This record gives sequence, C-alpha cells and structure tokens, in this order.
Amino acid sequence: MTVSRLVSKLKVFYQIFIVSPKAWHLPKKAEILIYDACGAEAMMPYLTKYSVTTMAVRGELINMPCLLGAMLKLKFWKGKALNVYADSFILAVSAKVVITFIDNNPRFYEISKCFPNVKTILIQNGTRGESGDVFEGLIQLDDSHVDYMLVHGRAIGKHYLNYLSGQFIPMGSLKNNAVIKLDQPVVGSVLFISQWFRKDDAVFYIEADGTPIYWETFFQGDVKVLKFIDKWCAKNKKQLKICGRENDNDGPEQYFYADQLNNCVWEYIPRTDSYNSYRLIDNTDIVIFIDSTLGYEAIGRGSKTAAFTCRGTSIESVAANFGWPADLPNNGPFWTNDQDEVQFQRIMDYLNTVSDEDWEESRQRYTSELMEFDPGNTRFVTLLNQLLPKSEAQHVN
Repeated sequence: MTVSRLVSKLKVFYQIFIVSPKAWHLPKKAEILIYDACGAEAMMPYLTKYSVTTMAVRGELINMPCLLGAMLKLKFWKGKALNVYADSFILAVSAKVVITFIDNNPRFYEISKCFPNVKTILIQNGTRGESGDVFEGLIQLDDSHVDYMLVHGRAIGKHYLNYLSGQFIPMGSLKNNAVIKLDQPVVGSVLFISQWFRKDDAVFYIEADGTPIYWETFFQGDVKVLKFIDKWCAKNKKQLKICGRENDNDGPEQYFYADQLNNCVWEYIPRTDSYNSYRLIDNTDIVIFIDSTLGYEAIGRGSKTAAFTCRGTSIESVAANFGWPADLPNNGPFWTNDQDEVQFQRIMDYLNTVSDEDWEESRQRYTSELMEFDPGNTRFVTLLNQLLPKSEAQHVN
C-alpha cells in the first residue's frame, strides 16, 4: 500500500469512527435496515408499514456497541473496518431486508455473502458511467451479490450482471416515479438542465490512470450547446429557462449562464427542493440535457427531450454517450453524441414540429432500455410485499 493511500484510509477512519457523534445503545431491531442514510427520505414513504432502522456510514453517527463488537474482529484491523462495522450493525438489527439508495457503493455488494438469509435491495439513484463512477475498476467477484437491483432500465440492469449476481427489476427512478405528472406544458418554452458545478480548481477530476480532466474540458460541450440554443431560441421566439443545480438565484451558476446567453429571453430558476425540477419538466415544451439523470427522467415522463450527449467527445469516454450501456447509434431521432450544430439543429427542429402522438411512439422505443416510468413506485411496493408478507397482514385492520 502506498503512503498516500494509507494516509487517505487513516483520514477516512478518523472522520467516520473518531470525530463522529456517538450512540451508546444498540440499534433497534427492525424488519428493514436502510444501509447509508443518504437518500433514506426518498424511500420512507413506501416503508411506513414496516419497522425500519437506518445505518449511517458517512460519519453522521456511529453506534458504539456495534463498533466495539467490530473491533474484536481481526478483519477490522486489516483494512475492512467499515465492512466489519456494517456486519456488526446488521447482526444487531436482525433485519430481514437491507436496502440502499446508494447503488454505486461496492461495500453493499458483499453483504449477502455474510448474511445469506437477508434479502438485499439496491435502488439506482443516478445515471451510471465508467470514469469516476462505480464501473471504473469494478471487477466480477464470486461474493458480489445483490438479490434485487431496482434499476432505471434494462440496459444498465444487464450491465450490472457483468459484475454482480442477482436479479434486476427495471422500475425507473424512485424520485421521478414519486411525482405525479402534470400535463400543462407552457407553449413556447425550452428548459435546459444545468449540470454546472462550482470551479474551485482548474482540475475538475482525475481519471483512475492519473489523467487530469480540466473544468474547461468537462464543460466544453455544455458551452457549445448553450451558444447554439441561445441563437435557436431567439430565432424561434422561445423563452429559455435554466433548471439550476444551486439554490442561489444570484450566484456563480447564474453568472455562468449570463456569460453564455446573449440573444434569447432567458430565466434562471434555482433549485428549491428535491422535486421542483420535475415540475419544471412537466411545464415545458422542450427539455434539453447533456448527460444528466434528470434528462433521462424527462424522457421517461414523456416530455419532448433533446439529448445532446456530447460530453464523451471532450473527455474521450463512450460511457457518456446517449443511453450507455445500451447499444445505440451516435445519432438518433432526438439525440446526438456529436458536438455538431447541424445535429443540434435537426433535433430541435424535429421536437419543435413533431406531434404528441409521433413523439410518444418515438420515445417508447427506448424507454424500457433507458428509463422506465412507474408512477407510485408500484414495482418497489410489490417487491416489499412479497419479501415481508406478514408485515402487510399485521397492518391491515
């Protein structure tokens, strides 16, 4: 192990186990254990009839009895501290089902080996890729297993099976499915989904092989798309709305768009809560995205959507192409992987004139592979009822 890696591990250990708040009593026993508190609020509306305990794994809270039990294991001191702590916590809770909303945490894939009688469920929370994501460096291991993978579509489900054993269920996005679709698009409106991220350093991230990806490189496609959309909206008398990531109406993200847009009428709309983006999508004629999860969710919801998935051209990654890992051409009826204004023009003109019926027929060819839409998350609810049938009977009066 290199010195830098050892230092990194020691920092994580210190942050999670030493400085975190402590709980001094055993966790309560429950039918369902949520592994990782991140995203738990999105699942809770569907778990109300079950007993539920949440295990924090990011240092928000450490259970001392479970930690002390884990420290007695030799494996704890051999680089697997968090895994052993999680095992100790699961044993204390005696859960029948363990669920996570953080599907890209490889530690979760090892739970089934230690607890073969516990059913594990992962829920895909975002679009997946290779560079800087779960599949970068992930290898198939005999003990990597998840009983049920609730994924956005069939393509990513099949890809997961290259690394994990188990069953995938295409159900779309948990959060997207939770929001009732509104059929009230504002005529003449275009929504661009922002993926802007604060630039604190010239290097945006570093590839596994050490190659730096610079901020300007990562967002090169975004700038080209914005320059085109600015002119297209002005020419076609469309109002452009920016679906912001930040919650500040007058901050760096808004300034970035002010620098790019000089011709059209536009409005920056900050993020106000976890669900306002879906309402913006439903109220818009045409949605545009580069490679965000929200863009695929818009396709699932039925919104006319332009996928300018051209980031891969800049960062040299096929995993940034439209619908990856689905096997699709570089250019399709409403997408392009090329930073090409001719393709941008073709797609926007198509979406501006296509009938609702023809659009529905076009998008439906791809939704089962890319992004299902299951209003009310009925597939998730059905699975829980199958795994915990006694709980259902106990709560019916």
